[in-house]
Amino acid sequence: GCSFLSKTRVIQEHGGRAVIIADNAYDNDSFYIEMIQDSSRRTADIPALFLLGRDGYMIRRSLEQHGLPWAVISIPVNVTSIPTYEMMQPPLDLL
Repeated sequence: GCSFLSKTRVIQEHGGRAVIIADNAYDNDSFYIEMIQDSSRRTADIPALFLLGRDGYMIRRSLEQHGLPWAVISIPVNVTSIPTYEMMQPPLDLL
């Protein structure tokens, strides 16, 4: 129930250099959360990214299936005016 910023700050305070946060609804493939700063005037100094529940679930499942404690994840940035759903590409690649 804590804010996106609070989650990011916890990771930062424990030495994290970046964070990927996914909701816990494994079947969520369309509902985005509001990732703006909460009303506390706090800030975070590390990059933070939100993934839909389905994407987060697929990453966790892949790590578990392969017995991996971590992975390098390449997340492409859409710098075009084409919506990602029209690009016919997955939103991320596990390396």
